[in-house]
Amino acid sequence: MKKLILISGTLMLLAAFGLRAYFAFVPPPEPSLTQPLAELFPDQLEGWWVHDQEIADSPESSARVSEFLKFDDALVRTYKKPGITVGIYIAYWKPGTASYRWAGAHTPDTCWVQNGWSCVDRQYSVPFKNQNTVFQPAEYGIYEKDGHAERVHFWHLVGGQSMAYNQQNMHNIFGALVDIREHGLNLRQEQFFIRLSSNRDLESLKKQPGFNRILDGLNAIGLGG
Repeated sequence: MKKLILISGTLMLLAAFGLRAYFAFVPPPEPSLTQPLAELFPDQLEGWWVHDQEIADSPESSARVSEFLKFDDALVRTYKKPGITVGIYIAYWKPGTASYRWAGAHTPDTCWVQNGWSCVDRQYSVPFKNQNTVFQPAEYGIYEKDGHAERVHFWHLVGGQSMAYNQQNMHNIFGALVDIREHGLNLRQEQFFIRLSSNRDLESLKKQPGFNRILDGLNAIGLGG
């Protein structure tokens, strides 16, 4: 057992050395985000009340999330009309500023649950479409707190591609090597963590005038096919 641990540790050290050497000569890719997130989503929407929040006021605020995750940009915006609430939460990291595992560790499955919510339904790689635009598959869950239920779609984009989130309630100690297998040596691509939440189901929201403009914002940051 000790010999296996020693071999594993040696392999990880060699991998880390190789990555440092690679990063020393290969610059990170250019970011695709060229304007503030707040400008990509409507700040006025006819028939809706629009309000921006601080990160600390969102369910993701557990463990001083803004200090921990060190976003390059973030948006927490709420759209309301009688009986309907839609929330947008987006965090953005420039290429090379955060590990994929770290940026994707604060899903509703962790942050919301740690803030008192209960997950009552969870689905993976759910199809998502807006009119004629097919979005990348979403992670989906229904979370409840104090008798209130929120339907949540979320994505973690790495270099424009959505990461899968079936973590099976544990972290893989060889996660960095898994990331190399999935993404190659360039582990410095830009990242978005995106959450769309509402007290209403998606199909009923699509019937609401103006909701498509919110989805247009999601398309603008790379969720569209």
